[in-house]
Amino acid sequence: MIEVDDAGNGCPILGEVFAARRMETGEHAAVYIPLPQETADRTSKEEHIMSLLEKLNVRKDEKLLLCRGNTLNGFSHFLEKRGYHVERGKISEETDQIAEAFFMECLYEIGFPRDLSLSDRAYYEFYQMVKIWYICFYNGKQNLFKSDRKGNVKRRGFMHNPVYHYPQVLGMLFYHDQ
Repeated sequence: MIEVDDAGNGCPILGEVFAARRMETGEHAAVYIPLPQETADRTSKEEHIMSLLEKLNVRKDEKLLLCRGNTLNGFSHFLEKRGYHVERGKISEETDQIAEAFFMECLYEIGFPRDLSLSDRAYYEFYQMVKIWYICFYNGKQNLFKSDRKGNVKRRGFMHNPVYHYPQVLGMLFYHDQ
């Protein structure tokens, strides 16, 4: 059986990560699907995820277990139309960890502090921390917010006063040696 899980869908920045793992052998692969503003490549999400299955040489007669999140609804239909046996359900901890670790590496690559990570599956709190870090400390040239609507927080809105009036305090939260 092959499990497919996602990571980073709820994060306000960056694209999503998808991981696939063959339960019997532990063989796995992961892919980062960039935001449209990160790349000129217009490969669909379904094609990106399908590349994972190709890396694992998945056959149509193998059972595919997709995570229950809405982000894989389209991929589920995509696979069913192509004759794959698809089920939705709870994904194992091992597959979840593969997806989460790959997403964390994507965050670290843009400068997110390595000593900070998701703990106890507290996604909301972690993603708020990522958002605050991005607003205060990200120095890259690209807007990595998932939507333009969220991009305006650098001008007003969420965390405006603390971010712009007390950046040194937030710096102490993220960078202990300051």
